[in-house]
Amino acid sequence: MRIGRAALSAILLGVIAVSAGAAGTAWAHGERSQEPFLRMRTITFYDTKWSKAQVKPGETMDLTGKFHTFSEWPRAVNTPESIFLHYSVPGPSMLKKEAWMNGMPVINATSTQLGGDYDYRMSIMGRVTGTYHVHPMVNIEGGGPLVGGGEFVTVDGDWSTFTNNVTTIDGQTVDMEIFGKGRIIGWWILWTAIGVFWLVFWVKRPFSRRLFQVGVVPEEELVSAGDRTVGLVLMIATVIIVAVGYVTTNGAYPITIPLQTGRMDTPELKATTEFTPYAHATVKARPVTAVYTVPGRSLGMVIEVTNGSNRAQQVGGFITANLQFRDPALFPDSRLKIKVEPAGPIGPGQTVTLSIDATDAEWEYQRLAELIYDSDSRYGGLIEFFDADKNRQIVEVGGPVIPSFEGGASALSGGGQWRPTSQYK
Repeated sequence: MRIGRAALSAILLGVIAVSAGAAGTAWAHGERSQEPFLRMRTITFYDTKWSKAQVKPGETMDLTGKFHTFSEWPRAVNTPESIFLHYSVPGPSMLKKEAWMNGMPVINATSTQLGGDYDYRMSIMGRVTGTYHVHPMVNIEGGGPLVGGGEFVTVDGDWSTFTNNVTTIDGQTVDMEIFGKGRIIGWWILWTAIGVFWLVFWVKRPFSRRLFQVGVVPEEELVSAGDRTVGLVLMIATVIIVAVGYVTTNGAYPITIPLQTGRMDTPELKATTEFTPYAHATVKARPVTAVYTVPGRSLGMVIEVTNGSNRAQQVGGFITANLQFRDPALFPDSRLKIKVEPAGPIGPGQTVTLSIDATDAEWEYQRLAELIYDSDSRYGGLIEFFDADKNRQIVEVGGPVIPSFEGGASALSGGGQWRPTSQYK
């Protein structure tokens, strides 16, 4: 029997060791684990850029980009009335030093509006040596985190001497890596010792035997006068320790600022010549229908577009769930491509019906094809319009999507029951 238990213990330890080793070298893409409707119809990250692919411990990099809060927000998710801008990496391997949204520093929670676009910048410092998948992330109060696309960033160098120095309001410079470490360890040891003593005291009484005697023997025989004395002493000692700790800590750190729980209001992203957000877009798009062709891994959309600007506008891209499809006529080097019919610019004041086809295996790889199995099968994304000078407008689009399981290379070119324009008007 002893040999059997030893062998079983060795097997379990081996499995744990192998699992831990595999986890340490895994290349994770956490955004793919989220449901398609979360990535397509809540917050859409775009224009995400990582200023560096490699930093040293103590060296900073910038994570910049924009995100859009979808107007047709799913009812199953709390609206983004209170959010916190952050980034996602495995563990405390990097530090956030600064965060900005629409030109305003965001230290704590902030509010957003549905249908809004937000420009962000985070300054992130390398800490622990390793290679990490770095994502932008927005935490929604009551709704959890929503993660954008990620890129690998390597922290290269010796981090044993890493310091995180900050200057306090009274002019002192402290290293946040070790500041207050002695007090933390001391309090942890003290309360652990008290807790262990309390458990051992009752287990040795013995506790289990008296447990089965509850309701059978008189209460006075279960809890003795000595038990009550020990409990009273520990209660009084706990109150005294907390009071003394409060007084000494307040004396050692007389100037303190409590944790901030307020919420900031982020200003609206203003339109510029080069970029016009959805709230100020002069081009309007109305979805007519959409079909996802399963065999062809293709999303086909019929969109009615009205150009309310004074310049000709052309569809140049479709952004959804961290994927950016581009028209090869405007962006020949784009990896993900769309096909637009009829192609070409839309004149000022003109209204046309366009068929847009986004075909690629990324729909399956990113697990976005599962949207057809949702109880509310709807797609969402952003259409990019460009004028002759490559000035861009962002227009939100979304609606129900019809699945097709018939053949065809793409939705636009004959995938199943897909028929562009007139049939779905």
